[in-house]
Amino acid sequence: MTAYVIRRALYAIPIVIGVNLITFILFFFVNTPDDMARAHLGAKRVTEEQISRWKRERGYLYPYFYNDGWSETAVRQVNGADVSLRLKALPAGAYRLRIEAPEADKGRLAVEMSTDETARLVLPDRSDRGRLQIDLADRTRRTFPFRLESTDGTLHPIRLSFRPSKGAPMAVVRLDFKEDLSPAERFTETIFWKKSVQLLLFRFGTSDDGRNIGREIRSRITPSLAVTLPIFLIGLFVNITVAGILAFYRGTYLDFWGVVTCVVMMSVSILFYVIGGQWLLGKTLRLVPVSGYDTGIHAIKFVLLPVLIGVVSGIGNGVRWYRTIYLEEMGKDYIRTARAKGLPESLVLYKHALKNAMIPILTGVVVTIPFLFIGSLVLESFFAIPGMGSFTLEAIQRQDFAIVQAMVFLGSVLYIVGLIMTDISYTLVDPRIRLE
Repeated sequence: MTAYVIRRALYAIPIVIGVNLITFILFFFVNTPDDMARAHLGAKRVTEEQISRWKRERGYLYPYFYNDGWSETAVRQVNGADVSLRLKALPAGAYRLRIEAPEADKGRLAVEMSTDETARLVLPDRSDRGRLQIDLADRTRRTFPFRLESTDGTLHPIRLSFRPSKGAPMAVVRLDFKEDLSPAERFTETIFWKKSVQLLLFRFGTSDDGRNIGREIRSRITPSLAVTLPIFLIGLFVNITVAGILAFYRGTYLDFWGVVTCVVMMSVSILFYVIGGQWLLGKTLRLVPVSGYDTGIHAIKFVLLPVLIGVVSGIGNGVRWYRTIYLEEMGKDYIRTARAKGLPESLVLYKHALKNAMIPILTGVVVTIPFLFIGSLVLESFFAIPGMGSFTLEAIQRQDFAIVQAMVFLGSVLYIVGLIMTDISYTLVDPRIRLE
């Protein structure tokens, strides 16, 4: 069994890496780091300097997968007036100036670059005077490479002055520096490595708003389990019991109307149960709080309504599933033999039939257990429970990639753990199965 579990765990490694890669691609296919910065900063008019600072502080200035060595040193937004930029203590080497004016159709931008006496700026095919005249037309996106050469090997300042012509549109100027990276650093100095690969070592890092994700997960697991664990246990007992009763009275009016009721309950959205439960039990009868959460023994009154709604909303699907399993087993020869021996129908149903129906039951039950730690998105959000579900939903709304990636990774790991637990549980109920 040990060799089997190890082999399955090793199979899981490429699966988890693939899930991380797909999540990364899908997230950044929809959102760029600039979009994430604007969403977090929340200001109506966010400047390029603010966006660049936000990305630098959170590690989103790196390339996605491969780093060619170019890194953004500074950014300045030119809005029709003279602007200057002074950078202190820069090393000698290759630089480039990127001018972006995506809405430009006319105007010019004069750029002057200078340094101190012990260094000089060299532009290809130009003098070392460091002067540029840029035509801001046809949605300008131009790059101007140059070098900072030092005579004494020390760090030097670079001063840049931008003078737009009258009526020139807004332009964004970026200064990049070319770093010498090793072959390994070209892949490790990337967003994917720093934000995704580290998760394989369960290093969740920090969220985009500065919170420690690992600490948040540990503090939120308890509220989630306070809701999901009772729903799981009570729902399992209720569903199996009710399904057994319907199977016992199969073909009768009780069975018919029971199935009809299950179909109706399956067709009703969980939002109906949430809103109806809050209105009836919370506002009208005032038996439980409408929302909120507390610690310790006081948490019971806050989770009663979510647990009740979770159990009731799952009855329709659960009862129909277990009823089908019961009916499939009750038509087999060993059931007819048990009845021929004169055993009571309840004993035949809940001892013989249920025992032999455990494999399909375990397939759906055991794999669900790890996901109890993930929490419920709907219930936690509607009842203001600070669990894992609300944590994930808030991260999606805020476009917090670090949290979303961590929760997807945790979900994939828990799912694989659930599959391994399911395989192991088969050996406990069926002597024909061996993990070899």
